[in-house]
Amino acid sequence: MSASDSGTDVGERGPRLQQLKELLRSELIAILDTIRGAKALVLDRDVSAALSAVVDFAALKEHGVEKMFLLETGAGDAPVQGVVYLVQPNVRKLRLVAEQVRAGSGREHSVQLVPRRTLLGERVLEEAGVLGDVTLGELRLDAVPLDDDVVSLEQPGMFAALYLDGDFSGIQSVARALMRLQGLWGFFPRIVGKGDYAQMLAHSLERMRAELGTGSAGDALALSSAFDAAVVVDRAADVVTPLLTQLTYEGLVSEVFGIVGGAVAGGDAKGARVAASGDDAVYRAIRDVGFADVGALLGAMTRQLQTSYESRHQARTVQEIRSFVGRLGGLQAEHQALKAHVAVAEAVLRRTQSDDFGALLDIEQTLVAGADLDPEQRAYVDRVLALADTHAYVPGVDTERRDPPAPAAPNSLHKVLRILCLCALWRGPALKQKTYDAWYDEIVAAFGAHHTITLDNLARVGLLPPPSAARSQPGSAHANPRGFLRKALNLAVADDADDVAYAYAGYAPLSVRLLQVLTQDPAVHTPAASSRYAALLRPLADRLATQTQPVTPQSVGGVRGGWAGWEDVLAEVPGATVDIMQTPAADAADARAQRLGVKAPATLVVFLGGCTSAEIAALRRLSQQHGHRYVVATTQILNGNSFLDPLIQHK
Repeated sequence: MSASDSGTDVGERGPRLQQLKELLRSELIAILDTIRGAKALVLDRDVSAALSAVVDFAALKEHGVEKMFLLETGAGDAPVQGVVYLVQPNVRKLRLVAEQVRAGSGREHSVQLVPRRTLLGERVLEEAGVLGDVTLGELRLDAVPLDDDVVSLEQPGMFAALYLDGDFSGIQSVARALMRLQGLWGFFPRIVGKGDYAQMLAHSLERMRAELGTGSAGDALALSSAFDAAVVVDRAADVVTPLLTQLTYEGLVSEVFGIVGGAVAGGDAKGARVAASGDDAVYRAIRDVGFADVGALLGAMTRQLQTSYESRHQARTVQEIRSFVGRLGGLQAEHQALKAHVAVAEAVLRRTQSDDFGALLDIEQTLVAGADLDPEQRAYVDRVLALADTHAYVPGVDTERRDPPAPAAPNSLHKVLRILCLCALWRGPALKQKTYDAWYDEIVAAFGAHHTITLDNLARVGLLPPPSAARSQPGSAHANPRGFLRKALNLAVADDADDVAYAYAGYAPLSVRLLQVLTQDPAVHTPAASSRYAALLRPLADRLATQTQPVTPQSVGGVRGGWAGWEDVLAEVPGATVDIMQTPAADAADARAQRLGVKAPATLVVFLGGCTSAEIAALRRLSQQHGHRYVVATTQILNGNSFLDPLIQHK
């Protein structure tokens, strides 16, 4: 049984994300129904995945949609009376919309900007001379439920936008999306977080709540009984985790194939779609499992399916036969899904059994353990640089995969940069300047002179800092802060299948460990743990020493003590520390009284800058252990390649 399945009872408590899905669906249908008769739906490619998570084509067809097209092609001469465009407010895209509107005179046109209507969008359509010919509106696909515990905030590339471009507009978009969640389930009683932009988001949420005014309905100003808190993690607080190789099934599918729109990129060997979403029962059962256990789980599911098929021989009565026939369609669908995922797992297995994969994983584990690379490992890094592949398929970035994955991962620029960034981040001041300079020269020689900009970008955002910068980190009390955090937060864990470190083969994501601090999880809240850094955490050690009851998994879950006692550790994590208590409205006394002493069943965990599938799997593991639901709201689900790509200078 998977971690996700075994926590089903936990998932049934707290907010139903289906409510959010139904709200988005009703808003879309209301837009479609403004145009009578047959209509075409023209989609911005960057909107299509979010739309497919909200509504299927059968529902669209019920409301007059006869055809769907991508924006690049448009509706052409399709025999429809109206065209509805769902497009981001991007200048290039809106100019393309304007061209198609002019070419389609005689039709009714509705242009819906996603996720919001902007002055820029209006201006582009006005300058193109078509603003008066269209109905202009917005569709707020800014908080899209991808699963019963995952919400996409639809802000890909946000880390680069914030830290490289200085574009803060995404913070306001995320704040509006979270306000929508609060509109459904009440205001978060507490907002805690780590990172400068976590602080900016928290202040934006406070301001938006204040702007609602005292004239709003009591329910709108009531504190949530569904969420105990929103925990905001700025990706800059933990840049290491997305660079590491994920080792859950879903994580490795993302690393080897790529996942696009809830499906394995490129499909199976024949190009058929292979689902990679919770809607597929087989995928749901295996997605969060450590890959070493996937084969056994698939085998058990196959045997169970065979047993179900063989039950037809025991059917004697008409009722028993009818019951089997009723289950047959589901059994056949499960058979096809099993067959598809066995093939995908075999391809992933070939990758994980390759010498290249073993060497890469060995380097990662050496670095996170705080050791220096040995001569053989340094030779591997040199070899990857020397055998660079400038045309390699990059999972997580490229969407059109034509060939089956090779046993060894191609030496793409993304692969090279992930290794070098990890070396620079973990070795810190111990990295030699001449080594850093040699990497710089080899990357430029192998991939092109324009990547001097790429390397500068990576240095500016702190992913590939030169040794001189690592030796002079402002505000740090430690020569190597990451080494200190590794010990203080027990990030390197050996042979503990119950720890969240299973998702990264012995490395506990710092992002998840920060949540465990807030939840008083035994992985960080134990006398043994506090003894590793007792001098820094004396308040915590004193608190543990005076407890009459030991900290147990049953006594944790949800945000409890906050950051108190961890100040010296948090000082080594980049960015501001956030802890805001939201007070109930004066007219919400009844709702407050009803909730007195009742623990909310869920915590919202917000990732600014994206999170990985393995981090989500780790949070599901915590949900299972804590008996408490952790709902993820992330600007993007990414891997190391898609994390780095917006920072790379493309020709």
